[in-house]
Order: sequence, then C-alpha cells, then structure tokens
Amino acid sequence: MKNSDVELIHRILDGDDSAFSELVKKYQKPVHALVWRKIGDFHIAEEITQDTFLKAYQRLATLKQPQRFTGWLYVIAANNCKMWLRKKRLQTQPLEETDSVQLEKATYSGYVVEENERTIAEAQREVVKQLLATLQESDRTVITLHYFSDMSAADIGAFLGVSVNTIKSRLRRAQQRLKQEEPMVREALEHFQITPHLTENIMREISRLKPVAPSGSKPLIPLAVSAATALFIFLIMGVGSQHLVRFQKPYNIDAQSETTVEIIEAPIVLDRQVKPDLRNQAGRFETTGKRNSVGPQLSEPVTLGAARIAKEARPSPQQQWVQASGPSEVSATANLFLSSQGDVYVSSPVGIYRSAPHASTWTLINASVPIKGSTPMAERDGVLYLAATREVLVSIDKGETWESLGERPRGYAIGLVVTGEGLYLALDSQVFRWTDAGKQWIPLNEKIEDGMVFAIASVENTVFVGTTQGLYRVQTATWEKLPMDTTKAIHSLAVSENNVYVGTGPDIFQFETSEGISKYMGQFLTDNTSRAWEIFHSIDLGNSWTDITPTSNSLIMKLSPGIKVLVSGETLLALGMIGTLRSTDAGKTWAELGTDALDVNSTLNAAMSSIFPAVMVDANTLFKAGFYGPTRSTDGGQSWHPFIKGMVGTRIKNLMAFKNHLYINTGRAIAKSANGGESWRNFSIDYGELTPKPAEASVSTDFLINAKLAISDDVLYVILPKAGKENEMHIFYLSANGSVLLPIQGALAFDRNLAIEPSGATSQKASAENITDNTVCDAEKADASTEIAQQAVEAQQTAAEWPRGFAVSGETFYVEYKRRLFRWKRGELEWFNTGLTDGVGLSNDIIKSLKDRGTDRRNTDLKLAVLEETVYVGKRDGHLFRSLDGGSTWKDLTSNLPLRFAHINDIVFAGLTVYVATDTGVLTSQDGEHWRVITDKTGVNTVIDRMAVAGAAVYGVGSGGAHRLDKRGEWEKISPEVPDKIIAATINGNRLYVATQERGMFHILLENENN
Repeated sequence: MKNSDVELIHRILDGDDSAFSELVKKYQKPVHALVWRKIGDFHIAEEITQDTFLKAYQRLATLKQPQRFTGWLYVIAANNCKMWLRKKRLQTQPLEETDSVQLEKATYSGYVVEENERTIAEAQREVVKQLLATLQESDRTVITLHYFSDMSAADIGAFLGVSVNTIKSRLRRAQQRLKQEEPMVREALEHFQITPHLTENIMREISRLKPVAPSGSKPLIPLAVSAATALFIFLIMGVGSQHLVRFQKPYNIDAQSETTVEIIEAPIVLDRQVKPDLRNQAGRFETTGKRNSVGPQLSEPVTLGAARIAKEARPSPQQQWVQASGPSEVSATANLFLSSQGDVYVSSPVGIYRSAPHASTWTLINASVPIKGSTPMAERDGVLYLAATREVLVSIDKGETWESLGERPRGYAIGLVVTGEGLYLALDSQVFRWTDAGKQWIPLNEKIEDGMVFAIASVENTVFVGTTQGLYRVQTATWEKLPMDTTKAIHSLAVSENNVYVGTGPDIFQFETSEGISKYMGQFLTDNTSRAWEIFHSIDLGNSWTDITPTSNSLIMKLSPGIKVLVSGETLLALGMIGTLRSTDAGKTWAELGTDALDVNSTLNAAMSSIFPAVMVDANTLFKAGFYGPTRSTDGGQSWHPFIKGMVGTRIKNLMAFKNHLYINTGRAIAKSANGGESWRNFSIDYGELTPKPAEASVSTDFLINAKLAISDDVLYVILPKAGKENEMHIFYLSANGSVLLPIQGALAFDRNLAIEPSGATSQKASAENITDNTVCDAEKADASTEIAQQAVEAQQTAAEWPRGFAVSGETFYVEYKRRLFRWKRGELEWFNTGLTDGVGLSNDIIKSLKDRGTDRRNTDLKLAVLEETVYVGKRDGHLFRSLDGGSTWKDLTSNLPLRFAHINDIVFAGLTVYVATDTGVLTSQDGEHWRVITDKTGVNTVIDRMAVAGAAVYGVGSGGAHRLDKRGEWEKISPEVPDKIIAATINGNRLYVATQERGMFHILLENENN
C-alpha cells in the first residue's frame, strides 16, 4: 500500500471528503472488474461498486491499519457480491462449467459471422465473456484487472495480496491460453467504460453521510460482546463448540501478518451439511473443506496471511456422491507422518487419516485436500504443514482443516521440514527454502542432473539432505557437502535430539540396466567384505561420523538395495529388503529380527522398505507404508500386520451388480457385498477339490489383478487362474446359492504359454481375410515412428500376458488374449481365433487424449459387448468393429460414423440398441448401420467414461458428473462432478455405483430420477 493512500485515509478521517473522491477514482475500476467477474452483469456491477465504496466510507474509522485498505476494500466488495447473489437467488452457470463446444463457437471471427445483426460492441462483450470463461478464475481475475483497470502486475499484486511473480505467471498463462484472441480481448476490455459519473454519484451519497470519528483505542468491548453473543446463540441452538472451529472467521484487521487475499480455484462446488459425529465413517464426497477464510497466525518468522476469501457453496438440486466403505483392500500408501504428540497421519487420494497413539483404527479427518502422489508433511509448534500437489497447506487443528500457504515449486516432493528460519522443500532433484519475509521459494542448490534427492531432515535450524551424490547440510541458507567415509547414495535420514543417523545404499539408477545389476551382484560373489548398505551416526551436526553398520548373516539382508533407519531414543531399527535389524544402545550392538514370511504381499512391502516412508512412535510401535496400505508392528519390529481398519477400500479392478449384490475384483480376491458396499465377503473358489479355498489363499496376489467378471443369462462368470496352475486361466461361474465360484465343466483353459504367431505380415494377412468393407489393416500402419513402435512393443509386453477383455453371450465366451480375440462355445474342443487383432499399440493422438483426460494408457483394455451373435469391439487405436456371426467375419465401422474420436471408453447394449462412449461423445444405433450422436438439451456432446444399464434406462458417468438418457434421447445431468477418474459403473436397486481409479467407490440415489 502506498503512503499516499494512508495520507488520504487520515485526511478523510479528519473530515476532508475530497480525499475519499481520490480513493474512489483510483480503485473504482479494479473493484468494478472484480464485482463484474463475480456476478457476470456489467451494469449491476456498477451499483455494487457504488455500494462498496459507501460502506467503506462509513466503516473507515474501524480500519486500524490504513496500509491494508485495498485488501479490506476487496473483502467488502466480495461480501456485497455474496449478499446480492443470495438475495436474487441467481442460478448462474459457473464459467468453469461452460462446455468446450460452446467456447469454440465463441471465437471472434466465427461469432461475428453468426451474430452480424448485433452491434460490434455487443458482440465484443459477449465474445470476451465466452473467451474469459476458458481461463481459470485466478487467471481471469488478473487479466481483467490488467486490461480493464489498466493495472500493472505490481498494482494487482498489492491489491490482491499476491506476489508480483505469481501475478506475472497468471497473466502470462492467460495470454498463452487466449493465443490469437488475446489482442481482441485486450482491446475490448480497454474500451469497456463504466458510468463516467460513478465518482460523482458516490460522493453525492457521501455528502449525506458523516464518518464516525475514530476511537482512541481498539474496540475490544464491542468485539467481546459480539463474540459472547455469538457463542451464546450457538450454545442455545445446540451446535456446540465442535462447530466453532469450522465457522467462517471474519476478516481479521488486526492480524500480525500482511494482508493476503487468496483467489481459490474450486471447480467442484459442494453442497454439504457438517456432521462432526460422522467423521470416522465413509460418507459424502463433500466432507470437511480444506479452506477457512482466515489462515492460522503463526509465530515469527513463518507466518500466514490474515484474510482469505472462500467461494460460497451454492445449493444444488442434484444428488450428491456418497462414499461407500469399499472392500478391506487399500491401494499403495506413499505418505506417512508422525507428529510430536504421537499421532500418525496418512495422506491418500481419499483424504487424510489420523491414528492416535495405540489406537485400533484410522479416522478420516479431511477428504477435500487434493492428494496425488507424494505429499510429505512436517510440523512445528503444533502446526502441521503439507506439501500438496501444487501448494503448501497449513493446519492448526491437527489436520482437520487446511489453509494455503501459497504455491510451491513443481516437481515430485521427497520431503518437507520446518525450522525457525523457514520451510525447506526437497524435490527429487532440488531443494528450496521459503521464508515469510520473501514470500517466495529460493533454490539452495543447482539441479541434480544425474541423480536425485532421497531424504531430508532437520535438527533445530540445521537441515540435512541425502542425495545420490552424498550428504549435504544447510545452515543459515548455506549449502555444503559433508565429508563421509562412503561412496554410496544416502537413502534415509533419522534424527533424535542432536543425534543424526544416515542409511546408505547403492545408486538405484544402476538397476535400470542388466549390466548395472550384474555389476552390483558380482561384487558380493567376489568379495565377502563388500557391503550393499551402511549406517552412520553423528552427535555434532555432521562434523564427524561413526560407522555403526551391523553385520548380518542373511544373504538377502546383505544384498538389500538400501536401508531405512528409524530411531526412538536409543532404539534403532534398520529396515532392509527382507528383514529387520534392531539396536537398543544407539547402534553399538545389533540383533537380527528375522524375515517376514516370503509371500507376495510381504515381499512387495519389504522390497520397498528403504523407499516407502516409515515412522517409529516408540520403541515398540512402528508403522511402515506399502503396496497394500500401512502395516504396523507393536513388538518392536518382530512382526508386522496390516493396519487399515477405518480406511476406505480403494483397490477395485471390476465392479458389477448381480441379484441385488455388488461384485468386485480387488486384485487379491473376488468379493461381494449385500449392503451397498459397506461390508464385503471374499469368495471361496471350488477347483474340483474336496474343500473349496478362499480366493486369497489359493491364488498368488498378482495373478488376480486381471481377473475379469461378466454377466449373461442371469449367470455371473469370472475368468481367473487355477490353483497350482497359475499359467492357466479358467472360467468359473457363481453357484446358485451365491456362495462359491465353480469351474465350468469342459471349459478349455487358456495356457499362458500358448504359442501364438506374433504380429507380422503373415498373421495380418490371415486376419485381413476375415475383415471386410472399410477395414484398415494393422499392416498399413507399418510406417509408424520408432517411438510409437517402441510404445507398442512395451504395451504388448505388459498388456498381452493376461486376458484383457472378457464377455459372455449364452454359452459362447469371448476372451482377448495376447491382443487377439478368441471365441469358445460349450462343446467345442478348442478356442477359435476370430482373426481380430489389436497389436498396433497406442497412437500419439490416443496417448495425448488419454494424458489430457488423466487416464493411464496401461489401463486401456479392449472394449467388448456381445448380444447373441452380434459382437462389437472397440480397439485401442479408436476403431470400432462389428461382427454379425459371432466373430467369424468383421466390419470396420469407424469411417462411416458421424463422430470423430481417438479412443473408445465403453460399449453397452440396452435391449437391441448399442451405445458407444468415446472421448468426444456418445454414439448409438439400433441396426449398426445408422448412427446418431447423443447430446444434451443444448445440442452439445457429452463425454462419458462408463455407462450402466437398468432395463430400458441408460446412465453415463464422466468427469462432469452422472447423466441419464431422457425420453427425448438426450443426456440430462443428475449429479455434480465425480470425485475421481471413473473405471466402472453399475446400477444396483435404486442407486448408481461407480468405482474410481484412486478414491474407492461412490454412489447416488436414483429414486427421484426413476420416478
């Protein structure tokens, strides 16, 4: 805030109204731009702007820090917008939800051609509104202020309480997004004029008012009375103190930190009611929010801004997604943190869990913080910090609500520590330091080109960083390498008071080649004294080190590629690849605790012990992350057990509804639920033995990952490996009582080692003989680039090993195996190769489309739908094939379809009508020859990821929400956005269930829609 503004405010309070006129002239355009952006009406924005300045004039005496006038004025304007929207009950479409097809029509040249009857000014205004809708809200605000209000980046930063670099970044991002339309937007915004007499109108109203004389002291008594009154009202209403921490706090004009106004991008607007007593249950998607309007006030030097403006949730008539508990299987856990109070935190795509010391379950305390990948946490003075995907968040209530501290440098986060001098964020190749004074991230080292950062830890204000190139220390922002008697990489760091422990290991990059692996293994065959890993100890902040590496008689332990060191007092644990070593005297002596049982689960978890996080609560209680969720030891590391009670089940590969039950494949078992996904029971599988075995007891874990489910003629089928013969895939069906999976008698097994002719000219020629009309043979694509060919080879190697597509029609079974579609009918002696191959791999266009939509291309299976003898196949390259004779001959329909697309998401039948969901819209046909594109009521294509059918009702679910096909054959939206990427959808009773990629299972009620 410039001193001239402070002087003007003092003059106003002294009775000089002309000084306020200068403030109005200075800030009327920025305020109007913000209001216009919030409510969408240019002229009504003028009225609200006038009211904003009138209220500011009346309340000016309450502003105790005049240098914060701009942020204070912004808050008044935002509150006025909320009041106006609430009063008018406007049901406006958020700019973020404007359809991309509509936006394409909004380009300047096209719009003028279509709307040439209108005046140029009107056309420009509408075009600008549509073009600005393509931007994020924060970018839209900045570019509007820049052009409409003629403000520099510095002025905008001061007005919004955001750093100049951030403003420049947002402005540059907006200009790049608009591209060739940017000059037109700039010209239009610069020529938009607000009422020239706005200042006069405001001053005319002010002449009738008199500012309240400033008091000589802070208004403590009125504030205390107001607070007491509010508390009394809350208690009478029965809300209770647990709600007060969630209540939106007012703008704190006396906060010690500088004013910061956060522009929050929230494309998902949630309509929820707070129910604290349900926090430990899986519930609605819209649980405790991450934002409060006032950030925590921290002790110096690390502080937060005082003012935050949060979006107001709009009531929605649509159904809200409800989280189901899901199966007792969770996905890999990569984030684990121990607080000073002994609480253990796990951050996952579902949300943030907390477990109190010696508790028997996890509590889901926040489900709205965006968690993806590695999100390390840190703590100082009871305040939690979390390095989220794009920003650093802060919590002062043990992780239940979070505030944004600001954006963070992009990159994979390795660790986060907080000292009295600031925050230190370790990315995979660089370390950054943040202080409140600078409000920016400063790199401490040059980017590591041929290595990476493994670990970061701190003792008071001294920070240690472990890398593949050695150990570094940071003191008073000075980066220095510490001398250590080792040439190995620093894999882990552990601290206890002034003790620093270092675990070393080989450079993991040498394992990327067979030569590197051979060299690593060879050193132990030729030299018995060679060590794969080491442990060092320092008591003087790294100035000197003592080698405390234990000896092990276990060859597996010796070969462990790295070690994870944990410490609690004088108790040390060294977690290796298989097994654990323990010391109770700070590393002077060690005892070997043995190894876990050598099954798939423990092996996968143990193999990653030196990479996945682990924490030591005390000498007996330990937690470590793993592929199948966290595990816990309560006997000092002697034994480990899964600890996932209270967590939402997220490991779901398939999802189907059958006879009022839900069925899934978790990758470890086939399970069913009779109560809407809240509890699950794993199936027993009858392999023809006397005693059926549970799925998880008879089949190795990795062999169930690609087990497939299908339903036909009121029978549920599953294709999965046979016990003791994991190289063979067998077909099972659900018994009449629904309790066991039985093998189909006479069914031919798919031998994994079956010799099938590789993709080439010969096989392509044979396949082409069965394909007619518009078929584009795979051989014609032989001119693909080397990169695409390599991607195809990699995709074939990983995807072709097990059946990727499975469908049943009556007594006919279809299976995709090694990128070829096979058919088997009961009574036949062998599987029939239908001649349809899918060995091309993924094109650049498909890969780009999948990447833009957040889809992992490794999970893109061939799409298959069957109705009697009619078979539809969606290949990975985006081609749609049809067979009318059960797969004996094929026709490529792609070129005759009224829609261009790169990828097929799903294919389903509803009666005799087929529906094909693609990455650009949904097609439907009753005869396979005549097709139409399904749109919404505005004529816009709706992108659907998965479809579900219940009788004649067709539902589709995509990133934009759930839709129902209405009586006019148009998509009608019935739910808000889906919490995560959809991998499966089904209908059971009156509910639509979806399985997501990382966040488990959700459902919505369909009763109102069906009525």
